[in-house]
Amino acid sequence: MSPSRAVDDWTFKLKDHARIHIRRLETDDYDAVVRLTLALTDRERYLRFFTTHPSYLDDWARSLTDPDDPGQGAVGAFEDDMLVGLANYNKTTRPRFAEASVVVAHDQHERGVGTALLRVLGLVARRNGIHHFVADVLAENHSMQKVVADAGWSCNCRQDGCVLCYDVDLDRLD
Repeated sequence: MSPSRAVDDWTFKLKDHARIHIRRLETDDYDAVVRLTLALTDRERYLRFFTTHPSYLDDWARSLTDPDDPGQGAVGAFEDDMLVGLANYNKTTRPRFAEASVVVAHDQHERGVGTALLRVLGLVARRNGIHHFVADVLAENHSMQKVVADAGWSCNCRQDGCVLCYDVDLDRLD
């Protein structure tokens, strides 16, 4: 992937040579966020939300598309104006730490969308005073483990039962 970037506007060339546009999510993206999430399989929703039918999807989508929320950041990947994935962070109670997550549309896996989103989210977070990303990933979620590995970030990872707990020092990123 090779990013070309204007302020808060990135274009990535994917593994299949298609291009995606990544930008901050806006209020008008709410419906697209809901559609993307509802189109996931039960298994994909379980791997992302640790439940197959989260009751809070409406509130979650609204929070991602609220540009005025200082406690979070969210970016979306668009191909031909269709949302194909998103990544977000939420500040934790630990200063300069945020929990990060990624979700990619069912038919968009293995193209590099998740990796591109994670890289951009790291840039956005650093500009907003975040120095560490933390994430809990189910040990069976091999796709997300691959996204983290493909991002090329040095991170600490420990296992707590069936969950892998990642800590990425964003200050060590190139």
